[in-house]
Amino acid sequence: MKEIIAIKKDVLNNYTILLVDDRMENLLTLENIIETEGRNIIKAASGNEALKIVLSEKIDLVLLDVQMPGMDGYEVAELLRMNPKTKNIPIVFVSAVSRNEKGPVEKFEYGTIDFLFKPLDIHETKSKVALFEKIFLYSTEKKKISDRLEALSKEMDHFVYVVSHDVKAPLRAISNLATWIEDDLVITANQSVLENISLLKSRINRTQNLLDGITEFSRVGRINESKEQVNTNKLIQYVIETLTPPPGFKFEVQPALPSLFVEKTKLLKVFTHLINNSIVHNDKKEGIVSISAVEENNMVQFTIKDDGPGIKPQYFEKVFEIFHTLKSKDKLETCGIGLSIVKKIVESLGGKVWFEMVVTGTIVHFTWRK
Repeated sequence: MKEIIAIKKDVLNNYTILLVDDRMENLLTLENIIETEGRNIIKAASGNEALKIVLSEKIDLVLLDVQMPGMDGYEVAELLRMNPKTKNIPIVFVSAVSRNEKGPVEKFEYGTIDFLFKPLDIHETKSKVALFEKIFLYSTEKKKISDRLEALSKEMDHFVYVVSHDVKAPLRAISNLATWIEDDLVITANQSVLENISLLKSRINRTQNLLDGITEFSRVGRINESKEQVNTNKLIQYVIETLTPPPGFKFEVQPALPSLFVEKTKLLKVFTHLINNSIVHNDKKEGIVSISAVEENNMVQFTIKDDGPGIKPQYFEKVFEIFHTLKSKDKLETCGIGLSIVKKIVESLGGKVWFEMVVTGTIVHFTWRK
């Protein structure tokens, strides 16, 4: 029997269903039950014909008779699952056997296989096909949204890069000019003029840090690096040395912290921002910062504790918002992006970050997958 193809070529986004049965009357019956506007129905009279069609057409669902001469339905399904191009197509077996005898379906992925039993129940048949169609439409719409978000994300990355690049150049020139003016006036200018120049240089520096922070924030979660084994004790020691804390600060780091197979740069950024916060937000010249960890199943929970002024509970969530600071930027030179970057990194990798309510000081926890 020649394959019978009834496909609406003028509608590109229709839902396409392949019916496979060696008996023409069964194909026509099934077609009459499920045919409706917006669906393309393709019919095949054997397993071999079905395989040829699936390789040449975009098929969204296969209704496959089990008992066919030559190649039966289970063999066809197994071949479909072996091909990367067709392995994810949902299959509904149409069987004349008992509902309690569903055949060797354990080899197929759960959720992509279903059954209809002869004689066909019209309501059940329509319902199952409609369910798979809804799943398909949902997945298609989800992919469109995901693709659009990815495109917007790339556009935003490009925009941030261009703005950052174009603004940094004149900022550097202004900074140089301010330095030259300061050098020229250092002897003749009064103290007020020198203070204003110093304030100007401070604002320039803050703007440069803000641009760097925005660039870093925009890239979080979209730049992947290869994983490597990281000794977290050595990583934390490197962070402390890089930050060059005041001489009065002590660091109590738990010995033998877990060694992790991770993207090193991301973990480095998280520790850098959190430890730096414990230093710059401390209201004393001397301080103690403690770093510890506990292992919980497939996660490690790190804890950073300090003896600074602490954070009021009502601000626990707000401090993670981008540009949000608890102190005036005139009192503390910060751009308010560090904790936003921490949250974005940690959550993009399946972890979480939060503050613990304590009487004095600050305790922040974050989890990281082993």
